Amino acid sequence: MTHYYLCKMYTKEEKKKYTADFWNSFGLYMKKYNKDYGRIKWVNYRSNVKDLFFRLNITSEKATFSIELQHKDDGIRALFFEQFKELKIVLEGNIKGDLIWEENGFNYFNEPISLISSELDNVSIYNRNDWQQIFYFFEQRMVGLHTFWVEFEEIFKELEK
Repeated sequence: MTHYYLCKMYTKEEKKKYTADFWNSFGLYMKKYNKDYGRIKWVNYRSNVKDLFFRLNITSEKATFSIELQHKDDGIRALFFEQFKELKIVLEGNIKGDLIWEENGFNYFNEPISLISSELDNVSIYNRNDWQQIFYFFEQRMVGLHTFWVEFEEIFKELEK
């Protein structure tokens, strides 16, 4: 399926504007949760655990939600990954979807990481008609992650010690 927005070349400024507009719009979309959860930075949700990151990413082809374990020590990274696997049913139940579990992956810098992720294909940051679908995808995962993290964050903080 070829779309105009996939074929069109955007200038650096246009790409920057789309990116800023997308994330600002998503932040506004998520404000509806402020009354229930307080003021949360959904776009830059912090784990408060060293080398454990929650990421949202959108490109011209897909949207990705991920939990990245970036511990340089393979043993520590494996320990964290195993703890997530023990909580797999709860995590997937909270985010309302299956996850891709990749224990031995690599990041953009070719450094070893473990990755737990979910993807929404055939959507584009450059197609504003896709944004509601992407927002809903991110919303389901982030709200579910928040519910999970409130309950289990301390377990992961203990592993950090």
